[in-house]
Amino acid sequence: RLANGALDEYVHDWAAELKNCAHRICLRFAHEFNGDWYPWSPAGGTAATDHVAAWRHVHSIFADGGAANVDWVWCVDAHIEHQTPISDWYPGDEYVDHLAVDGFNWGHCPGRTHWRQPDEVFGSALSALGDLAAKPLIITEVACAESGGDKANWISDLISYLDAQPKVTAFIWFDHRKERDWRIASTPRSAAAMARGLRRGP
Repeated sequence: RLANGALDEYVHDWAAELKNCAHRICLRFAHEFNGDWYPWSPAGGTAATDHVAAWRHVHSIFADGGAANVDWVWCVDAHIEHQTPISDWYPGDEYVDHLAVDGFNWGHCPGRTHWRQPDEVFGSALSALGDLAAKPLIITEVACAESGGDKANWISDLISYLDAQPKVTAFIWFDHRKERDWRIASTPRSAAAMARGLRRGP
């Protein structure tokens, strides 16, 4: 529907609002398309060609409307296994400013998940994105559960791991109590580990 112009009025209004913002905006549009929990994924009936067409159409509306302060962030889920290669879903270098990935250490849940180190969470996705395009990379969602390991140590390991990734320019912590207690300050030790890591820097 987006690609065919059915929502153009809404998209034009959206672009006009963001154009008037006094700051640069990173717009993560149709993120985690390689999962199965959003309607813009294959599980929701969206094909790679639909994704690319919709992305390019919306991008063009923003460009034609003069919303030059908007940077376009193309984001995969860290579990990059997919029916088709993620390259089939890539809109093209002229339509993307930043590559991105969302990834979580879900901790221990019997029969479902195990404690995963940062390189286990992000290694395959960062490699695939690095091969795809020469674009800066953002970790747009990351967090760690409490169960199954030491969250404070995991945070320290994450910062060290991302410091060693030359294309990664930023990370955004998913600071919510949702399926797990993802918050930075879920414990005093976790909060202290994040503070130490950010003070240390790259």
